[in-house]
Amino acid sequence: MTGPSDDRHSFRDVGPVQSLRTPSFEFAEVTRHADLAEHDRRLDELARRAPTAPVVDRLLELSAVAPDTLHEMSLVIGDDGEDLLEDGRANAHAGEYGTALELLTEYLNGRPGHQEARYLRAFCMYRLDGQDRVEALRILRPLRDEPMEDGLREQVRELRRELRRLLTPLEVGTYARTARSDPRGALERAEAFLELAPEEGSLSCLVALGQARGGALDKALETATRGAAEADVDQEQVSTLARRLLLPYLRPAAAAAVAAFKARDPRLARTELSRMEPRWRHSAVIEDFDAYLALCVTGWAGVSPPAPRLPDDRADDVYSLIAESDGQSAATLMQAGLADAAEQVLARVLPLVPGFRWLNFLYAACLLRLGRDPERAAACAEIAARDATIAQAGELLEAIRGWQEARVINPAVEEYVAAMKSVSGGVSPDSLARLRTRLTVLQRGLPVLRAAALSEQGRQVVRELEKAIGQRLGEIGDAMAVSELYDRYDAVMAPVQGGITGAASADRLARDLDDLAARIRDRRRVAGKGAGQDPYEKLAELVSTRRAELDRVRTGLLVSDLVKRFNDLAQPRSPDPYALRTKLSGIREEARGLRRTHKKTLAARETELLDELIATISKVLG
Repeated sequence: MTGPSDDRHSFRDVGPVQSLRTPSFEFAEVTRHADLAEHDRRLDELARRAPTAPVVDRLLELSAVAPDTLHEMSLVIGDDGEDLLEDGRANAHAGEYGTALELLTEYLNGRPGHQEARYLRAFCMYRLDGQDRVEALRILRPLRDEPMEDGLREQVRELRRELRRLLTPLEVGTYARTARSDPRGALERAEAFLELAPEEGSLSCLVALGQARGGALDKALETATRGAAEADVDQEQVSTLARRLLLPYLRPAAAAAVAAFKARDPRLARTELSRMEPRWRHSAVIEDFDAYLALCVTGWAGVSPPAPRLPDDRADDVYSLIAESDGQSAATLMQAGLADAAEQVLARVLPLVPGFRWLNFLYAACLLRLGRDPERAAACAEIAARDATIAQAGELLEAIRGWQEARVINPAVEEYVAAMKSVSGGVSPDSLARLRTRLTVLQRGLPVLRAAALSEQGRQVVRELEKAIGQRLGEIGDAMAVSELYDRYDAVMAPVQGGITGAASADRLARDLDDLAARIRDRRRVAGKGAGQDPYEKLAELVSTRRAELDRVRTGLLVSDLVKRFNDLAQPRSPDPYALRTKLSGIREEARGLRRTHKKTLAARETELLDELIATISKVLG
């Protein structure tokens, strides 16, 4: 009987768990306003939503002008053209707009300043549709600013509002479609239309951004300032832009006050502001800065000053006044690959303007590039992401979150891979024990990894790692259990390596092998179906083979024992004849029983011996 080979620690091939890849981020923003990326962002938004046709007309009805007003107008112009005006008015009210337009045009050749006639002519153009609607708005533009009777003024205002409603989306759409291919032509057309509709704040905003983008900052500021004063649509939006465009002019004027603030002397900074030229001192941004300095005089107790008590956009303007130049310097350093120097600039100034979203963006980008302080970088990026005008803020925040989770998750993945490589050349009980210890430590750290996973990719990597560790620990448990069973097998087989000498030793070995087979069955039930079955099957098969060999050996021993007992009785002596017959009869029955019950395990020679023994005893007994 032979023992097993020593190939008792099998491990299935293990697929690697992929490390988490940090999203890439390339810093591209040089400044917030010099290239006015907001222009392109708004342009993209407009291109997506700008209509190509006007919305359904409301089709205004022509209201009658008060008779007393008509009488006064007739007295002004005299009687020579009154019939043209009366006929034009009558046809316009009757819906004969083409005829009315001809009459009114003829009338205005002689009386170009007549307000009602100009209004009626524009109204007819409005009702006739087509390109004449732009001309109608052009006719009405001077009337917007002329003194006139209240009823007519209201009609002019209503018609202008309707024409703006119809025409502005078309003009904005045209600008959005042509601004990139023909920026100058698109801007000139938009500027011309804005002259006709200065109340359109969003259009003022877009034109000012286009002008600034083309380098005409003075003109852009004038457009935005005028839009803020005249807009009745999106007035807040254009007012915000006007404040921002004013900042480059305010920074040199406020330099002394800003320097005092950076020296942590807000009282002196207020004094410096009071010395500014009136044209700058009374601007909204400077007034907000002065109010903020007043707050700092009494409320600046820690490293950072208190937050401005202002809306976000106005607070951003104050912060920009203080630290925009520092941000520009840092951005330039970053573009030159000097992230360390940029970080030093930002670290000095950011505590003074902790809510400045653009500076937080720059600092977060710096920390990411330098691979430092991911928690601080994430906090800064979250502040920056609140500013929709910072085009890369969302991308930066995603990259930093990926960096954060990779710093926690990837070392665990690398430790798992290293642990598995440590047993790639073969395993032993000691190496399995060491591997189990390393994987158990990793398993205990899984809650931390799950908490660190901020993205779906990170969560997927943690799930894969958790599954792989669980499977490997299960396989290690099976491998170590198999190893113990093999050791037990070796202990059971060791006493019989020289052969089995008797039935008693065969019986002991049979009991031990049966006990080992039962242990194997129990372990396989615990392991369940699937992983780790092969080692148990191999050992179970080995034990079964040894048990079958043992049965054959034990049967041969029983046959030899019967033959020996018969030969002993056949020695020449004078035993009691009755006792001899009884013993011979017992040997024959045992031989017959052995022949019957061990038919499958008897060798051919052993079968012959039993048959001869039975036949010989039968002859002796007669």
